[in-house]
Parts: sequence; C-alpha cells; structure tokens
Amino acid sequence: MANIIGLMAARNAMAGVDLRQEGVDAMPQPLRFYASDQVHTCHHKAMNLLGLGKKSLCKIPSDDAFRMDMGALKAQIRADCDQGIKPACVIATAGTTNTGSIDDLSAIADLCAAEGLWMHIDGCIGALIVLAPRHRHLVTGIARADSLALDLHKGLQAPFDVGCTLVRDRRQHRITFAEDAEYLQKMSRGIAAAEFLHDYSLDTTRGFRALKIWMMIKEHGAQKFGRLIDQGIAQAQYLTGLIADQPLLDQMAPTVIDIVCFRFNPGGRDEAALRELNTEIMLRMQETGVAAVSDTTVKGRHCLRVAICNHRTRRMDLDLLVQEVLRIGSDLLATPIAAESGGR
Repeated sequence: MANIIGLMAARNAMAGVDLRQEGVDAMPQPLRFYASDQVHTCHHKAMNLLGLGKKSLCKIPSDDAFRMDMGALKAQIRADCDQGIKPACVIATAGTTNTGSIDDLSAIADLCAAEGLWMHIDGCIGALIVLAPRHRHLVTGIARADSLALDLHKGLQAPFDVGCTLVRDRRQHRITFAEDAEYLQKMSRGIAAAEFLHDYSLDTTRGFRALKIWMMIKEHGAQKFGRLIDQGIAQAQYLTGLIADQPLLDQMAPTVIDIVCFRFNPGGRDEAALRELNTEIMLRMQETGVAAVSDTTVKGRHCLRVAICNHRTRRMDLDLLVQEVLRIGSDLLATPIAAESGGR
C-alpha cells in the first residue's frame, strides 16, 4: 500500500488532466512508468489499481549487479516519446526483494530532473539503511525522491504491519486523496481541530500503526536500529565469505545489503536438477527448524535466498546454515530425492 500511495500521487501529478474529475480516459497521452526487471510485483498490482494496466509499467533490463541499466532506461524513454507515450515516473528500488541490489539513485534522480519525471523509490527493504553509519552511502540520493515507500516492519524490526509513504509535494499528496464529506468537517476546536490524516491516503479508518514505531524509537533510539542494520549487512558479508570458501556452493548475486543468494552445486547437473536439489535442501531446513531460508530465481537460475532480518542472528547461526546445506546436499547426492521426499 505504501508504494501505491506514492504512485497514485505520481499518476495524478503527471496525467495532464484532473483525474479526480475526468478519469484516466481523459488523459491526452498514455503514461509510462519505468522500473528494473527486479521490481517487486506490488507495482504490477499498482498499475492495475490505478487504471493504467500492466503495459504501462516498462521493465528495464538490469545489469550484472541487478541494478537498472541506465543506458537502457534512457533509450526506452526516447522511444516512448517518439511513439507519443508520455514518460511519467521512474520507480527506483533501494533493496530488491530477490538480491538486495540498489539502483543508482543519484543517476536516476539526475535523469528525472532533466526529463521532468516523477521519481518514486521503493525503499521497503533498504530505505532505512540511511540510519546505518557504516553503510548509509549505499542509498546516496534517496533524499531526492518525489515519493518514497518504506516498511518499518523490516528495517526497524517492528511487528507487522507498518508501511510508510513520504511525498515531497504536500499539496500534490493531499489533492490526490482528499475528499469533502458533510460528516467530516474541520473545526477550530475539539477532536476535529487537527488535520484529517485520511486526506493523505485511501483509508478513512485505520489502526494507530505509528504508535509502536514511536514507542520503539523513544525506548531504543534511532541510532541503535542503525547499528542493527549495519550488523545484518556485516553478517551477510560474513556468510558470503563462508560460501566462497566452499567449492560445492555458488554465490548467485553480489551481496549488497543483508540478502545473500547462493546454491548447492555439485556439478554435472542441469538447471532443472539444481532447482530440485536446492528446493529439497530448503524444505528440509524449514521442516527441521534449522533455518527459515527461502528461494528465488535470478536471471533464470534458481537459488536459495537468505535474508538476515533478526537482530538475534549470530555468526554461529550462519556457520550452522552452511554446514547443514552441505550435509543435506551430500545426503541427497547419495539418495534419490523422490524416494526420500515421499513424492513431495
């Protein structure tokens, strides 16, 4: 929802007409939004909810570091202009779900400023790295966004759910959502004297999600959470080193933040066989409670995905993770998976 709030403000700001009165059919040109091929699927949902359709979101190829290819982005913007499509917004990602990669936020901000585009940053995973003293440089340029989405239940390890949207232009934010109702009138005194928060979002009634964040920061301070983010990234780098030391393990993407992608690879197996092998390793670790590792596919290759998001994680836990991947993988090489899994 945090991303949808920001993108709805972007759509209305760039449409060229008053969408609240006229609707999307009145737009003089179709709008184009841009994101890397690593973008979260919530942005597909956003395009549908905004009445634009998935075709309005153009996926730009990512480079070897899984960051948006700036040359390809510029070329696509030129091509869309030539075809009568209006470039509207670039969705930069600060921490992709697959690999934790971070787009070049400063370069994207420069491009948006030059082309007159809205810059939205999906920082749900990585925005709060700004609090981390040793790694805040990774999100240089984040302050230049027109809108920013972040999940405080990730970076601050708060209980679910608590998303947040920041929009630079307060007026544009408000006129995107505010409606006048006879039963919701402002007063100079009393409980209706304060500004109505529902003028800035889709919800009229909602829980007090911000309270737990306020309490956490009051109790611990923002600096402590910054140190925990640094700790998670350092642990991811430690795990990356363990993987590099094992000839049967392949790292599948650069480690940028607290996400590590790797797989067990004994050699001599095609992609389908490696997927089956590593999926079984993942399931056995989940079922025994050794580790809550997930999986994903990057550039067409399946792998295990470790997201270090618990402040209680220690290096010995990562040592055990690698040991178990190697042990289970070796066991599976000696025993057919189908016979062991019971057709799972």
